[in-house]
Amino acid sequence: MGLGLFAATLGVLGAGSSGPAAIRYELDAPLLATGGRVFACFSDDLMNTRCGGIELKGVDISQVPDGGGNPPWSRLVGTWDGQALRLTGAPQVAQTPPGLPPLCTQDFNAQPEPDSTQGQIEVIRALQSRGVDVLESTGCDHATVGVLVVVADDATVDWITKHYHVNVVSWLRRLPSGP
Repeated sequence: MGLGLFAATLGVLGAGSSGPAAIRYELDAPLLATGGRVFACFSDDLMNTRCGGIELKGVDISQVPDGGGNPPWSRLVGTWDGQALRLTGAPQVAQTPPGLPPLCTQDFNAQPEPDSTQGQIEVIRALQSRGVDVLESTGCDHATVGVLVVVADDATVDWITKHYHVNVVSWLRRLPSGP
């Protein structure tokens, strides 16, 4: 009887819970359909078959302009699986795409520090060895590298900032949890 009560209690406590909710992200980007796949473009260079962006899952490919041109920007919401953004709703028209946060937190000129190249290479290689795609980097000053990654999750940011002087910026914007 005790074992049955224990099992019933576990069933009730676990009912309706499938663990922590997946983290949702948003992104405003032009879309590109090519080769039966859909991409959110980081670059507006649509001559590049991946347009410097990420693959999207859960998109009706018939609704995406195929090939070049000047596609409208879409607001996308979904969950990141490490390789693609899995949309949780249909793409919406983005009114005005937001700019990216600055890669460097201090005032700096548009030219990276001349001796920051080696630091950028080291940071990019370190992130790539952990499976993190770097979209952009720059030297902020003689010691700090600014990097733009697809998703700046807590574990990656904690690890990279313990090993390098780096400012990490996320392309996908984390949404607050809840309904």
